[in-house]
Amino acid sequence: MLCARSKQKKQTANGKALDDQIGLDAVKRTKKSGVRGPHAQRTAAMRRKLIDAAIECLHEHGYGKTTLQRVTDIADVSRGAFLHHFPTRADLLVAVAEFAAEKQNKHVSRLLADTKPGRERFDAITMATWDALQQPAAIALLEIKIGARSDQEIGEPFADVIRSLTDFQTNGVWNVAQEAGITDHDRVIDMVLLHMAAMQGLVLEYLYSGDKAPAEKCMTLLKHYKDTLTGELLKAAEAN
Repeated sequence: MLCARSKQKKQTANGKALDDQIGLDAVKRTKKSGVRGPHAQRTAAMRRKLIDAAIECLHEHGYGKTTLQRVTDIADVSRGAFLHHFPTRADLLVAVAEFAAEKQNKHVSRLLADTKPGRERFDAITMATWDALQQPAAIALLEIKIGARSDQEIGEPFADVIRSLTDFQTNGVWNVAQEAGITDHDRVIDMVLLHMAAMQGLVLEYLYSGDKAPAEKCMTLLKHYKDTLTGELLKAAEAN
């Protein structure tokens, strides 16, 4: 499992640029809260450092072993610095979830940027999402999602993050589906939820087994199912 996780540590230049942009977004959010100037930048930089360390820990070791001590060791900061920015572990994990959800969405948007609106973009969403779900931040989010099931400390704030992410994803796919000429809203939303559940399950499976090949074969089948359903949805739209 750790072997499969470690294979994903390498970042591309585009991924670094995306990280930098999200870092800037964090600075903007800090400014909106009323803190400005160099102090705001230092605050955002330290929060980002701790979030990055938590993502690395979640990605490499999983939810259960992501402790305050491990995160501070990875970030090379004191316990006091951690508690100044995140009074509890739960506060950090919710911040990680927010960051990871935003990064996942931006990753998909970047991969779709060069596709043509309509059927081409609608078809491309599946593999763009599959790619995004294999990134360390998305895996960290998945670890938190699993851990939150039995960790009441995270509570409602994390549930809000997941609801917002799901709404963003379903609304985004529906908008692209309409551009492609699809009119059946309910079927599209069901398809999004099914595909996300399937892809998250496949990520967990290959992280556990260390063998990605079966997951890739399953993704080929998932694409085939989507092509078939898309054809049916387009025919139904033309008939109405």
